[in-house]
Amino acid sequence: MTHRDALWRALCPLVLLISACGQSPSGDTPVAGGPGQPPGEPVIFELVEATLADVHAALAGEQITEDGDALTCAELTQRYIDRIFAYNDALQPSGLLPIRGVLHINANALEQAAELDTLYARDAGVGARYLHCMPVLLKDNYDTFDAPSTSGSCAMLGHQAGIDAESVRGLRAAGALILGKANQDEFAYFTTGFSARAIQVSNPYNTAESPAGSSSGTGASLASNFALGGTGSDTCQSIRHPSSVNGLVGIRPSLGVVSQHGIFPLSHARDTGGPMTRTVRDAALMLTAMASVDARDPRTLEYPASARPASYAQFLNREAHGVAGRHIGVLRRLGSNTEPYGAGAQGELIAAAVNQMATMGAHIHDIYLPDFTSRGAGNTNYDVGDYFNIFEQEGGDSPRRCLSSLNAGSANGRDACQLLDGILETGRVGPRTVALVAVSATSDPDQPGTQEQLDAMASERAYVESVMDALTDADGNPVLDDDGDPVRLDAFILSPGPTGGRTCDLGSTTHMGSIVVPVGFDTSVGVPRGMEIFVRRFDEGTGIGIAYDYEQATRHRAPPDISPQLGTDNAAVAQFNAQQQQALITATSAAPEDLPIEIYIQAIEELLGVSP
Repeated sequence: MTHRDALWRALCPLVLLISACGQSPSGDTPVAGGPGQPPGEPVIFELVEATLADVHAALAGEQITEDGDALTCAELTQRYIDRIFAYNDALQPSGLLPIRGVLHINANALEQAAELDTLYARDAGVGARYLHCMPVLLKDNYDTFDAPSTSGSCAMLGHQAGIDAESVRGLRAAGALILGKANQDEFAYFTTGFSARAIQVSNPYNTAESPAGSSSGTGASLASNFALGGTGSDTCQSIRHPSSVNGLVGIRPSLGVVSQHGIFPLSHARDTGGPMTRTVRDAALMLTAMASVDARDPRTLEYPASARPASYAQFLNREAHGVAGRHIGVLRRLGSNTEPYGAGAQGELIAAAVNQMATMGAHIHDIYLPDFTSRGAGNTNYDVGDYFNIFEQEGGDSPRRCLSSLNAGSANGRDACQLLDGILETGRVGPRTVALVAVSATSDPDQPGTQEQLDAMASERAYVESVMDALTDADGNPVLDDDGDPVRLDAFILSPGPTGGRTCDLGSTTHMGSIVVPVGFDTSVGVPRGMEIFVRRFDEGTGIGIAYDYEQATRHRAPPDISPQLGTDNAAVAQFNAQQQQALITATSAAPEDLPIEIYIQAIEELLGVSP
């Protein structure tokens, strides 16, 4: 048996396992004497299910630590690090697998926290930093100047950006603390939590169930309370599905709200970054920081600064922006799919959520999109070359320069990509992903999306918005309101997965926005489910307002029941990061990208307990 055969045999049971398997208050600042708190007693800060409002209250002394003191950012950061040490790699009673959500803890995290504490003392509070001391885990395809990003692939070890991704720059400017990197499906090709570096990310509610992906590590980590917020990237469901099955709020913003700069691409025509959190309020604040007009991403120029809200938090007003009076649709057909609103237990939960919104004053309608067709443009090979061009121009240092040196192209005057400069040539792309990377590498490296392709995507958006603007029934007849006027939908509801068929192409094709919010638990498998609230392009505020009102009325979010491992009291960041660098367990004297392939395979075989 070859080394690769041994590796595949080791990985296969995990892949098959996933394939076969297929409440705390939030949002508002707790007050003294609140639920579960004796009247007049001070509120004790609790890390589990903490919100940014809780953190800011604890920093101000409105909530106190167990010792009776105000919280510091350094203490908060250490608490999250300790929790990652204790829970991330622990085998869980549910499913008997570890969570493995976190890949890398930023070695400078405590230094960042100390700097934020200094700013807090200087400004006598958070000042203009509305995300002050919000520990954030970034998906592993977001570039940062102070830590590597590998897109979940051992082929990308040693890939270090010179500057932050634009959205990360915005997070830091708003006071967020970059705690580290979360695992992801390798190069974002899959949606089951398969990272070639983590081997398998698991759902913390039931580790025998998928955490979904490709932002699997972010979803599992936030559900496990390893950070306060996180980022995902979504080409087709990769923010939405992990948010749904991990009981989170996730925003896939309209294409052009958040810059693609510094996020390793799968498709520039469909990709967007976005926030994932445990509450709508925290997601709205993160989106405010991540959004920007950026000349490096021409899509953002389509949404000028003058048209953007000063803060998405302005929509967190239940009376002004909530459910009451809204015309909300339930998607009954999407192309040939007749169950896009969800099936089975998830369909029942979404139906109950729609009924809840009706009791809150929403006008509920059915919406049919029988003529919708999924569209795309461009190709990954060109988009990856474009990414590397900018990466290198901005001082990035990487052993890789293209998908494959055999078909690297010369777009934008790039220098030749030779031999092991190619990702495929390393031989270190995971066995489940390698065929897809190879197919991507065969496309024209010098051909971006054609105007005809982009126009076709815009036509699909025009079709969807035209139906929203003047609703028709299943037979194409106009739906009228009580005054006899055509119904204009504010938003509509669909399933973000896993039931109801493939629905993710709707947002990816049309470039329109959506927000996922929890609707309850599927007791048959023991994991949460969510619904997707879909809005017009650049109308994220409407979705945020509806989601916030519903969230506050229902409070479905609840943490998983997870168990720590013993012996983590004296753990260190360097030790944790070394354990995640799997190949280095065998060859610590060599940089990962310089390891002979035989040693590399041997290291993973030893990690998995298999023999060649």
